[in-house]
Amino acid sequence: MSTPAVQLNRPAPVIRTVSASRVACDGLTNSPVLGHPRVWLSIPPGQDFVDCPYCDARFVQVGGEGQGH
Repeated sequence: MSTPAVQLNRPAPVIRTVSASRVACDGLTNSPVLGHPRVWLSIPPGQDFVDCPYCDARFVQVGGEGQGH
């Protein structure tokens, strides 16, 4: 069995800055037919980001609620 080819020139994931520790992601397309199902993500305590499991968008928390710095 052969292994799938690795795509080396993938675009960098989208990085969004947020102030809340809970965010929603639907593929960041602003279109109901594109993207992926809306998922709610929580930034874990002690961490300042969370990645979407569908599209790899990264949500980075800067200031705002739950920021213990």
